[in-house]
Amino acid sequence: MLRTHIDGSAARLNTALLCVGILVLAPVLVRAPLLLGLLIADPTLLYGGIADGLRAGPLGGFPPLPTIDPNIAFTSHALGHRAALDVLSGHIPWWNHFEGVGTPLVGEMQAAALFPLTWLLVLKNGQLYMHIALQIISGLSTWALLRKIGCSRLAAVAAALAFEFNGTNAWLANAVINPIPFLPLTLLGIEMLHERVARAKAGGHALLAIGLAASLYAGFPEVAYLNGLLILVWTLVRTAALPHADRWIFLRRVVIGGIAALAISAPVLVPFFDYLPLANTGGHEGTGFESIHLSPGFLVGILAPYAFGGIFQFPEYEGFWGAVGGYAGCVLVALAVAGATGRTHRGLRIALVVWVFVTIGISYGFPGSSLVVKIVPGLKLAAYFRYLPPSWEFSLCVLAGFALTDLSRETESRAFKIAVVLVALMVIAAIWTTRRHDMSLHGRFALGNAIFVAITLLAMAAFAWRTRTSETRRRAMAALLALEAVVYFAIPTLSNPSRGTVVLDGVYFLQKNLGLQRFVTLGPVQPNYGSYFGIASINHNDLPIPRSWTDYVERHLDSNAPPILFTGGSRQDPAGPSAADQLIANLDAYRRVGVRYVLAPKDALGLPPFASLAHYVDATPDAKLKEVFGDRVMRVFELASPAPYFSAPGCTLVAHTRNDISADCNAASTLTRLELFMQGWRATVDNEATPIGQTSEIFQRVALPAGRSTVHFEFVPPFMNWAWAAFVAGWMLVALNFAGPFTARRARAAP
Repeated sequence: MLRTHIDGSAARLNTALLCVGILVLAPVLVRAPLLLGLLIADPTLLYGGIADGLRAGPLGGFPPLPTIDPNIAFTSHALGHRAALDVLSGHIPWWNHFEGVGTPLVGEMQAAALFPLTWLLVLKNGQLYMHIALQIISGLSTWALLRKIGCSRLAAVAAALAFEFNGTNAWLANAVINPIPFLPLTLLGIEMLHERVARAKAGGHALLAIGLAASLYAGFPEVAYLNGLLILVWTLVRTAALPHADRWIFLRRVVIGGIAALAISAPVLVPFFDYLPLANTGGHEGTGFESIHLSPGFLVGILAPYAFGGIFQFPEYEGFWGAVGGYAGCVLVALAVAGATGRTHRGLRIALVVWVFVTIGISYGFPGSSLVVKIVPGLKLAAYFRYLPPSWEFSLCVLAGFALTDLSRETESRAFKIAVVLVALMVIAAIWTTRRHDMSLHGRFALGNAIFVAITLLAMAAFAWRTRTSETRRRAMAALLALEAVVYFAIPTLSNPSRGTVVLDGVYFLQKNLGLQRFVTLGPVQPNYGSYFGIASINHNDLPIPRSWTDYVERHLDSNAPPILFTGGSRQDPAGPSAADQLIANLDAYRRVGVRYVLAPKDALGLPPFASLAHYVDATPDAKLKEVFGDRVMRVFELASPAPYFSAPGCTLVAHTRNDISADCNAASTLTRLELFMQGWRATVDNEATPIGQTSEIFQRVALPAGRSTVHFEFVPPFMNWAWAAFVAGWMLVALNFAGPFTARRARAAP
């Protein structure tokens, strides 16, 4: 009997290890072309403005592009790399000197500066490794959750693979995807807590707290918030499944876990909420996105993701790609429909179906859906149509796991047959809706997707009506679900470049000669790659961004640049003045903010947008703007007599870093520092605190004494002492999770 028990345990362990191995290896294998160097993962090549010899991958390009949001490069890669360098050098990256005239970095959030996986970005392919790690956490957490709520091993693995390769992970690769793995991880914590309460055991809130905190550290608060709404719904449904006497115990522990998560997250939340009132947040204010949604004509993209071509392949569908955030696929939807009707976890199944319907409804403007946007707090301030997909994709995966489990328990497949018919009708209805909105489906991607959809529908019909046993049907559908997810995920992966060189000669020139001055770009070294390379760029491409700085840019530097996109190319009015026009018109203003070099594309002077620059250079050859460097991708012009980063009348200054300077003054003077003035900056003169004043609208000034002195600047967001205290308290609450069971065991052991 003992031998049988041991053999059974060993078999279960081996099966579990096999499941884990599949979920760990799957993203590695699918991304193997990137890992092996057959395709190039480095986003600098596509978005940095310093590429040469760019060659498309197997699916052509560019377009189609490998990802929707270029912030895979501008924020996640460039700013994440800067944060990782700071952390690994022993500094908390509160501030970034290399963007604009200085910006908060931890408080900016999109860099995910204190998120441990971000620190992989110090490696050459660190972002790729980070994305693989996120997928693995997604898969393992989903698998563990589905096993916890009673799904079979095969069902849990197949549904976990579907979520590992979900539509958001396929199409987006910036900080949007960072919180995704912690949705199933947090819900696993909820289920573990639910189980402990049901068994009258203490503790159970640790994993819940860790999952929620990780969602917040991950760097995209909109996704964390929207996922949090689903977590709330799940929690309420699971509360109702407990006996009345246990419900308050369960909710109390959930609240303890939530409080612990917020406390642990204080070192990122405090800088973020301190920064927000001072920041330009783009559309995330006022009525926000209250009246914005995707056209219902794009609904077919949920079932056939490439019906509108590859990513940004066709200009007429830029609106779709600019707003969409994921997809499902026919197999996943069919299984989810079948999974909605099972006998177990009825309340949870109904809640997930309602969640999917409501979230897709508000994203695509279903009648009456705008009321939900107005009622739910904060929803209108998030681009919900783009950032809700991870939650409804996850809900579909859970329902699919239920369906595959149900198939193993039933000899009949009536629910599955109905689901296949319904999905076929959905495809027809979605195509009709697309046609009704005067949209055409064309191109090789659309044709290929149509063929793939037809094959999957026929395969599902065959499995529903022709398979002899439920076990065969279950295995076939699990394989088809995983296949669909991987095929759709692989298409953007294969759109990465196969060859190209990031030309760094100009970067090396700037690193050697720029010093504490700044450069402005008209194309090369796109923002925020100055931060990546440690060279100060006056440009920015970020959200949030200090409002005082964006207002200054509009008043003095470039009135036609979008506030959050001071990139040297983006225009509010395409028919208005170009970035080069504004540069030449405001050359003295650029000089006053410390700009020493102007970067332009190699062939810029022969192109119409740069005509004013070419004319100025030709007209003043001796002068204020002369070419000092050129390589295969850029030309560098030097601006005469830029304002120094540090200045003080009557003083000899020796700058050691941007934060440290020695001064020798004939008389008392005032030190001016061309760094953004913001609450949180502190200064010491000879180790004694001294107030920092504001000068020239946005910069800093400090009083200097006569004689020799040393000045040190440091930025720490306000209230950080309280934040660190909360951080410690949060971990103490987590520790109570383990202390409770230990105390209970001691109490039971006492005579």
